[in-house]
Amino acid sequence: MGKYLIIFFLTFLLSALLVSCREDVSLNSPDGLVVILKADDLGEVDANWSRFIQKLIDDSICAGIGVISNNVSNVAITEIQRINNIKQKNGYPVVEFWNHGFDHKDLKPHDEQTEFFNTNFNYQHAHFNLAQHFFTDSLHITSHTFGAPHNRTQLITEKVIEKFSEINVWQNYGKTEKYSHTDWKDPKYKVIHDTDQRIILSIDYLSLHNLNIGDIEKNYAIDSKKPYIVIQIHPAAWNDEIFQKFETIVQFYKQSHRATFMTPNQYYQFLHKKVNVADN
Repeated sequence: MGKYLIIFFLTFLLSALLVSCREDVSLNSPDGLVVILKADDLGEVDANWSRFIQKLIDDSICAGIGVISNNVSNVAITEIQRINNIKQKNGYPVVEFWNHGFDHKDLKPHDEQTEFFNTNFNYQHAHFNLAQHFFTDSLHITSHTFGAPHNRTQLITEKVIEKFSEINVWQNYGKTEKYSHTDWKDPKYKVIHDTDQRIILSIDYLSLHNLNIGDIEKNYAIDSKKPYIVIQIHPAAWNDEIFQKFETIVQFYKQSHRATFMTPNQYYQFLHKKVNVADN
């Protein structure tokens, strides 16, 4: 009898340890890797942006596109509104437009001072507020995601974003929960629960200008163990060769590895088991 009690106790202890360890990673991922495309710097919807968005539609995938509010013309406003209404088969948007700053200006050279770095709270709050109001007042869209110009932020930026309850997701390079003084969570390290209001998505591939498929293939064994990856891209600067490389990468994830493409806020909603992220 004592032997069986010992076996029962060891089994119970092992189960408890496994549950405890599992709390360190996201348990909410779909089967396979989630790929989030972070496409930066939209102002005008020019030929390259139209080509990129059409590729998303043709490949049945989606992306988040960062809008620089002050660079958007009246013509682009109408086009962004039209694109915002294009849906995937699952009902989610093909494109999530998100706040990429109001003007994206470098205030000093070499990234020493940018819109959300080495500026004071009032400056950052004013610019964040201008961008959010541009979304709601001009685009008639609510931005639920933020990504700073050049990915340059500081602790003050957290206090600014806290003032905007509609922001669910912060895309950030080199910033995870361990550096945060607030309740931001990174799903790579923590399980996201319904009570968690906001998440940080850390960028895995930064400024992939040439979209080297070799890097993607080489790192897949590591990437596949993550619940998600974020790939930062700049379609406005692409030529035909880079568009073809982009298509190769999309097919690598879709066909070879059955990855799921999501927008940032779609992933947030997925983690929280919500149904619909689309704004009217």
